[in-house]
Amino acid sequence: MGQLPPYAAEIAARVERVASSSASVDEQVAEFFTVLRRLVPYEAGALQVLDPERYGLETVCAVGYDEAIMEHLHSPQHYQDVEQLGLGPDRGLVLVRDALVTAPEICSWTEHFAPAGFQDGIGVALFSQDGRQVGALGLHTEATEHPTDEARDFLGLLAPLIAEAVDPVRSVAALSTVVTAAVAGVVLTRGGDVLPLPGLPDHPQLRPGSAVLTAAAESLAEEEPHAAFLCHGDPETGDRGFARITVLACPSHVPAYLRAVVLLSPPGELRGLTRRELEILGLLIDGWSNRRIANTLVIAPRTVAAHVEHILAKLAAPSRTLAAVRAFRQGLYLPRSLTRSRR
Repeated sequence: MGQLPPYAAEIAARVERVASSSASVDEQVAEFFTVLRRLVPYEAGALQVLDPERYGLETVCAVGYDEAIMEHLHSPQHYQDVEQLGLGPDRGLVLVRDALVTAPEICSWTEHFAPAGFQDGIGVALFSQDGRQVGALGLHTEATEHPTDEARDFLGLLAPLIAEAVDPVRSVAALSTVVTAAVAGVVLTRGGDVLPLPGLPDHPQLRPGSAVLTAAAESLAEEEPHAAFLCHGDPETGDRGFARITVLACPSHVPAYLRAVVLLSPPGELRGLTRRELEILGLLIDGWSNRRIANTLVIAPRTVAAHVEHILAKLAAPSRTLAAVRAFRQGLYLPRSLTRSRR
C-alpha cells in the first residue's frame, strides 16, 4: 500500500467504533456514509446487501441518486453489472476507470450514472470473515480526481469492518442466546441452504437436506415465530438418545432469504415419555385418530389407546387435545416427518 490518505487514522478509528457499536444496521450505515465522505468526496452512494438465492441486491442505504437510478439499483441489470466489474474475492475494489471492462461496456454506467453527471466511482465488494459475499458498496463522484488510488486502497482495509457490521447473519446471531444450552446451530435460508451461525458449531443433523432441517422448515409453515421439537440422536455417532431442536424465525428487518435460526441442544426433561409415546404425540398434534395412528405405526388400536392413557398421565392432561397442546408448547414430541425417516 502506498501513501495514506489524509485523516486515515481518524477515519479508521471511527469506522471501527461504529462497526462495533450496538446501533442498528441502518444507523451504522448512515454513520459510515458520513465518515467515508472524508475519504471519498462523493456526490452519491449506496450500500446494498446480497440476496444470493435471488441473485439480487437489496439497498440498506442510498444517498444522492435520482429516482431512475434508485429503481435501477434493484434491477437484475445492476446485479449483472456488479458481477461484470469483477467484484469478487480476489478483486474486491474497482474504480470505474480501472474496471476489467471499459466504462462504455457497463450498461449501468452508460445508461444511468454517466447521464446523471457522474465522472467516476468506486465499487467495493463486502465479504464476511468466512468468505461469504455480504454485499457491495458503491460511491460516485462528479470530479475526475476522485476517488484517488490512495482512497481506493484504504477503503479496502476498511471493507471487512463494514462487511461485519452489515452482515445479516451477524444480526440474527443474537437469537441463539435464547437457548442457553445450545451446542450447535445454523441459519436456514429460504432455499434450504445453511449458513454458519457465529459462536456455534454446525452439526450432522443440521446439514442441508437433512430430515431435521426439513422438519424445521415445516414447523414454521404456519408463520409461527418459533417452534421446538425433538429429534433422534446423531446417527453418525450411534447416539440412541434425543436432542431438542429450537427454530426461531428471523426478524422482518433482515433480508428475506434468511428464514430461521435452528439450534440443537440437549433434550431436557422428557417427563418419562418413551420413544413410541413421543412419536404418538407428534401424530396427536397433527390431529390423527387412534385408528389412523395404529395403521401408520402398524400396531393394534388398543395398544395406541394404552399409549395415549400413559401420555395423559405423564403430562397431567385430562384430554388428548390438551396433551397435544402441552406437548407442542413444550416441544415434547417427534414430528411425523422424523418418525417416517427412521422407518
